[in-house]
Amino acid sequence: MGRKVEIPTRPERIIVHYYASEFTALGVPIVGTNYLNAQLVLTQDQLEGIEDIGGDGLVPNIEKVLALEPDLIVVPDFLEAADVDALAKVAPTVVVAYGADAFEHVREAADLAGKPELAEAWQKGYDEKVAKQREVVQAHIKPGETASAFVLYSDKKLYVYNKQRLGPTMYDAFGFQVPAKVTELFASDPSQLWAEISLEKLPDYVGDRIFLVGPGDDEESKKVLNEVLNGPVWSTLPAVKNNQAYIVGSHWAMNDPLSLEWLLDEMAAVLTAK
Repeated sequence: MGRKVEIPTRPERIIVHYYASEFTALGVPIVGTNYLNAQLVLTQDQLEGIEDIGGDGLVPNIEKVLALEPDLIVVPDFLEAADVDALAKVAPTVVVAYGADAFEHVREAADLAGKPELAEAWQKGYDEKVAKQREVVQAHIKPGETASAFVLYSDKKLYVYNKQRLGPTMYDAFGFQVPAKVTELFASDPSQLWAEISLEKLPDYVGDRIFLVGPGDDEESKKVLNEVLNGPVWSTLPAVKNNQAYIVGSHWAMNDPLSLEWLLDEMAAVLTAK
C-alpha cells in the first residue's frame, strides 16, 4: 500500500485481524482478534485470554483496539486506506496480502513476531504430517486421478476454486491432478481464488473426484443444496455415479495453517471411508 512501517523487534501485545490462526499455529500470543473470523477455526480454549476487537467483520472497533494498548497490529489488505491509517495512529500497523497462501502467511507472521524460526518448525511438522497422511490414502488414489472443488452459496451462486483453498491438500499433499478446464479458467490470473460458473457449466470443470462446500446449515441453505443435488446436472456427473463426490462443510475452504493441518485428517478420512 506504499507504506513503510517500523516494526518492534519483539512485539508483546499483538492484535491480528483475520490472522489469528497463523499466530496461534506458531504459538505466538495475541491480545486481540476479530471473533467473527477466529471462531471459524480456533477452539474456545485457544481463544481464552484473547479479546474480541469486534467491528462489522471487515473493520476492527477502534475503541476496543485502543483499550488493548497494542504494540503491533496486523490486518488484511482489503481494509480501506483510511481504516489502516486510523489503526496506525494506535500502533504500528502492517498490511498483509489476504490472497497469499497459508504458508506465506505463516512466514510473515513469524517474521513480524521476530521469530522466523517458528515458521520453519511449523513447516517441518506440517510436512511430516503430509507424508504420514499421503501414505494412508495412496492405496485409494489412482495415478493421474483429477479432483476439483466448488462452493455453493445460499443465493444459488456456484464457484469453482483455484489452487489456494483445498488445493494444498488435494494437489500438493495427496497428488490429485488439476482438471484441464480448471487450469485453463485461471491461466490469465493464477492468484484468483475462485470463479463463478453456472450450474450448467459444472460438468466442464469437475474431476474424477468432486468436493462441494455446502452453503450452510440453515433451512434455506439446505433447500438450495438439495435442489442442486436432486437436479438434472448433478446426477449425470461421473464422480457422482462413482460415489466420488463429497459434500463438505465450510471449514474445508478455510485458508489458514490450523485448517490445513485439520484438513489433512479430514480429507484422508473421507477418501479412505468404506
